Amino acid sequence: MPKIHFNGARSDEYGVALYIVLVIVLMTSLFAIWAARSAMFHEILTGNEADYQRTFEAAQILMTDAEFDIRGLQASGKPCDAKNICRASTPIRFPTDRAEMVELITYLDTLPTGCAFGICRKRLDVQDFWSDPSMLLKMTSSDVGARYGQFTGASSGSGANPILAINETARQIKDLKGAWYWIEILPFADTETGLLSEYEKNPHLAAYAPDKRRPWLYRITIYARGRKKGTEVVLQSVLSLQSME
Repeated sequence: MPKIHFNGARSDEYGVALYIVLVIVLMTSLFAIWAARSAMFHEILTGNEADYQRTFEAAQILMTDAEFDIRGLQASGKPCDAKNICRASTPIRFPTDRAEMVELITYLDTLPTGCAFGICRKRLDVQDFWSDPSMLLKMTSSDVGARYGQFTGASSGSGANPILAINETARQIKDLKGAWYWIEILPFADTETGLLSEYEKNPHLAAYAPDKRRPWLYRITIYARGRKKGTEVVLQSVLSLQSME
């Protein structure tokens, strides 16, 4: 009977080949996992960036809407009329003279937030109220903050920024979504210091001085919250309405 001889060298080669194959499979698996995680991470970053850009765009659009509200204009740029647009639906309006200003501030001082339907007295307490969840909930109430198109008739229908179309009021900070604006009416001139007179003497400063009949500025605060958790945009601007004379 013939004897069977085992080739030890060839057996060792098979063992080395198996080891190499296992290493290649392991490296391929690790590469596939890395690629999948990288793709997922990139998708998350892209989604967050898209949500922020959408939220920032909504804040910019709302800033223009707030300026139209101050100027008493419709979204089309035409002056407000007596229909149910602009501020015809609420008794809270921007003052047109000093007497109305005193009356408005006296009323706003009686409110816990100092604001009503987007119009506020000068904020005396914490300025960044959006950092306080309980205060932010109060400021975004339907009778405190103003929404897009609420007083200009601007449409937030199909094709518009989806964040501007959100109108529901949240009861918890985690459910808060959408965009709001508040307009503080700030005194520009102190009759005792003659600040307005100094602006009138300087031609460069005079270009920024408000109407003498309404010597105050408007500080607009925009707060927009995106659909993803943590997406927030805050914009502020100061508007001075010059004399039309």
